[in-house]
Amino acid sequence: MTGPRTLAGFSLLELMIVVAILSVIAAFAVPSFQSLISLNRLSSEANELLAGLGQARTEAIRLNRRTVLCRASVASGQVNAAGGCVAGSDSWAGWMVFVDADDSGSYNPNAATNPEEVMVRAHVFNGTQLRITPSAGFAGAGNRIVFRPDGLARAAGQTTLQTATLRICEPSTSMQQNARDVRIGGGSRLSVSRMTAATCTVPGDS
Repeated sequence: MTGPRTLAGFSLLELMIVVAILSVIAAFAVPSFQSLISLNRLSSEANELLAGLGQARTEAIRLNRRTVLCRASVASGQVNAAGGCVAGSDSWAGWMVFVDADDSGSYNPNAATNPEEVMVRAHVFNGTQLRITPSAGFAGAGNRIVFRPDGLARAAGQTTLQTATLRICEPSTSMQQNARDVRIGGGSRLSVSRMTAATCTVPGDS
């Protein structure tokens, strides 16, 4: 007959060694994990904007109406459509797509006089660190991309095909490819490029 066995646990020294090892691993893993979250956020925001541009173009062709994607103000975490399109070259908070039924270039729905002017899509950028900066030509066009019924974009009041870039960026001196440039070229070509811009500088139009 054998006596009861004594179960040995970890000594204090062993526990301290394990904690030290975990601390070293965390010191390397946490920044990498945070960078991964940031990169995924950038890609998600860029893809959402790309989808908005694609939908604006599709609706313009389908409805045979001008459709506008433009910068919008945000209030209480939602796009403030009543505020209309927002000019300026500072960072965007959100954007919206609407059918420009009266060809004014502005969002001014009216149930009686302009019933076909409707909101198609709206989006608020997610992330307090993000900076969303338009290219000079984009800002100069009132932060608007106007798709005509032929599916081609021309800035409001202009006849030339529109070329513009919107940079979605998180300032960082350590993270590579910390920006996504969403571009429209030649009035219809849509693309997203990964860029490195530590201070989120203004992108070029092309």
